[in-house]
Amino acid sequence: MPAYLLGRLTIALLWIYQGLMPKLLGPHPDERVLNMAMGLSADAADQFSRAAGLGELLMGLAVLAFWRHRWPLVLTAVAMIGLLVIVAIAAPHFLLGAFSPVASNLPTLALALICLQMHGAVRASGDRAG
Repeated sequence: MPAYLLGRLTIALLWIYQGLMPKLLGPHPDERVLNMAMGLSADAADQFSRAAGLGELLMGLAVLAFWRHRWPLVLTAVAMIGLLVIVAIAAPHFLLGAFSPVASNLPTLALALICLQMHGAVRASGDRAG
């Protein structure tokens, strides 16, 4: 499988998984804790998790649907930085966990940046570059 295809699919699956598992099919207790740390009530935190989950699911689909576009990759990179900053400010104790946002956001950021670098070569070769 070409590297660009693998990277793009991985980013899409990460967004879809993060939208579905801890948010739409949950929410996971950690999602509630993080949202409440930002000042939301328990009910509002759960609603926010579901809305965020829908947004993440849509973002994953956009990474796939807008295959020839750079913006889903740019938005992914910006989101990974922004979400990491939000966690660092609102609930920094999550950064020290075994499955912390550091362990997921930084590799996703790196993969988005790699795909962005490859994007021009892939477009020039007719989407066959790897």
